[in-house]
Amino acid sequence: MSERETVKKFFLDILFPPKPYCLLCGNRLGNTESIICENCKNKIEPLTEPLCGKCGKPLKTGFLFCNDCQNEHHAFVQARSYGRYDGVLKQLIYEFKYNGRQELAEILGQMMFSLLKEISWPDFDYLVPLPLHAARQRERGFNQAYLLTKILARKSSIPVFNGLKRVKPTEHQTFLDKSFRKKNLEGAFKVVKNSKIHDKTVLLIDDVYTTGATTGECSKSLLEAGAKAVYVMTCARG
Repeated sequence: MSERETVKKFFLDILFPPKPYCLLCGNRLGNTESIICENCKNKIEPLTEPLCGKCGKPLKTGFLFCNDCQNEHHAFVQARSYGRYDGVLKQLIYEFKYNGRQELAEILGQMMFSLLKEISWPDFDYLVPLPLHAARQRERGFNQAYLLTKILARKSSIPVFNGLKRVKPTEHQTFLDKSFRKKNLEGAFKVVKNSKIHDKTVLLIDDVYTTGATTGECSKSLLEAGAKAVYVMTCARG
């Protein structure tokens, strides 16, 4: 390309910026596409039955509950997730959570909203974002669960309750085996403004459900503060 053509292209790109590219595959986005292309989006498959009646884990036909839910008590009524924590969905959540791509909350939140519309759950009085400790939130710059909750609140018109707080810094659950996860979370959560959720049915929101230790401890705190019932929704199931 000649110098003249290079200069011409430079000014044309300023006046008419080239279409952005898919965050995941790098292909040019179409006129109706945003952030990721339809081809990548279509690779995200929603979870389908049979699922554990309690936590929503995919099951083999013939089982009502997974082994974990048969052997352990979770304080929430039921948990459901949009898709598996792998492939494209895992990539999106990684970009969202660790690379600061906060705009992905819109895509992930829409997936969760589509799930919420399909499930036969009671009407919720509040959506509750799973909180980060203040130090962790300063480090990351945002709370991914809160951003997802804002999208769901806007689409569903369900108000947000921000009174669930993480009052104790904890180790990353990812680095702990199952036997230490519950101990790590003991006393980590506290509810303020208890009266707002007294006798209310609430939906706890997070990005990924793995063992249920964190959501279980949050649910326990909400119930102890007076909530009538707690359900859980996440974007992905680990």
